[in-house]
Amino acid sequence: MAYRVQVASPAERDLNRAIDYLVNVLGAPSAAASLFDRYEEVLVLLADNPRLFGVDFNVSEAIGLQVRHCMVRGYELYYLVDDNCKAVSIIAFMHGSRDVASIIGKRV
Repeated sequence: MAYRVQVASPAERDLNRAIDYLVNVLGAPSAAASLFDRYEEVLVLLADNPRLFGVDFNVSEAIGLQVRHCMVRGYELYYLVDDNCKAVSIIAFMHGSRDVASIIGKRV
């Protein structure tokens, strides 16, 4: 049975900022389109197999929840899996150079 994928508002803003940066700062609309396409592909993969990608042990330990992540065109997508509700919650989408554990800790 497929899991429901929910994108939290902060994660949606993260994605929009990444796309805005690629289009308006770097002038790379094709890179933005590629990023968005791959992002959507990953959401479909997660619905069918939420444990496809590994646990980020540093982030998980910092916030006390099992946080999984995967790379999407140079950005990292972070998510939680709830087996009871059959749901995947996308909690962040950001460049790996940021203090991810601190940012995610404030969101969950």
